[in-house]
Amino acid sequence: EALISTGAAVYLAALGPKGLRAVAELCYHKAHYAANLIAAIPDYTVLSQNVWFNEFVVQSPIPPKSLNEILLKHKMIGGLDISEFVPNGILFAVTEMNSRDEIDSLVQVLRQEVP
Repeated sequence: EALISTGAAVYLAALGPKGLRAVAELCYHKAHYAANLIAAIPDYTVLSQNVWFNEFVVQSPIPPKSLNEILLKHKMIGGLDISEFVPNGILFAVTEMNSRDEIDSLVQVLRQEVP
């Protein structure tokens, strides 16, 4: 725990207040970009309609476990299975570490590989 908190403190100190804001804005805009693209795919529904930051819920046409297996074959880490709360629900998170190309690749796999 001490090592993780030290790493977090160093990261935040290196970013500074302006850098932290920039990272937060990147997370927000990239996540909303991904959600908008996924919402445009037939049979997918983005359920996060209210204000949200970088995590959003998607209702998938297939079970999240199957979806995550497909994504893993493409070397992508999928989302968190929340089917116990939402039928075929999967929670995706997008951060500053996800590039636009990675987001576009995710959407391409969802369009082409999921029946």
